[in-house]
Amino acid sequence: MKPLFPQQRGAALTVLALCTLLGACQKQPAAEDLSARVLFTANGSYDTSADTRTREGHGVRRVRWDRHPPLPARGVQVDYDSDLRPLAWIMTVRGARFSAADLAAGQGHAVQTAQGPGTVILGGRLKDVLVLPGPGELRLLTRGYVTQLEPALLPAFSP
Repeated sequence: MKPLFPQQRGAALTVLALCTLLGACQKQPAAEDLSARVLFTANGSYDTSADTRTREGHGVRRVRWDRHPPLPARGVQVDYDSDLRPLAWIMTVRGARFSAADLAAGQGHAVQTAQGPGTVILGGRLKDVLVLPGPGELRLLTRGYVTQLEPALLPAFSP
């Protein structure tokens, strides 16, 4: 009886070669950095796991996570314009385990707004997002959302 080792070795080498060529066995880069998760959350990638999804009227919709938020926080809520979701949204993050500085990643500019101090992100994937800290929460607002629904905050985006 012949040992099966040579055949198994050949099969393993074939699988390894295929994996290497196809990239299937390579470790995938983690698209799970904080700014990516914020954008995925805002744009609807995690909506199926939301606790509630509602229509608020006038084209505004709300998605809310309380049990298993997609960000390191106690809860997340996203309100958005249903026609312009990638451009016009506000995200309220309750009990965030990150800060405006973490989101800005060195590209933040401190501003004073009608609602208090904030940070405008000047570059990166979160460019043109205003971060307003509040008691136990962070609010992230896109320039599009501010333009449509909170124009008093527009001066924050001016240099």
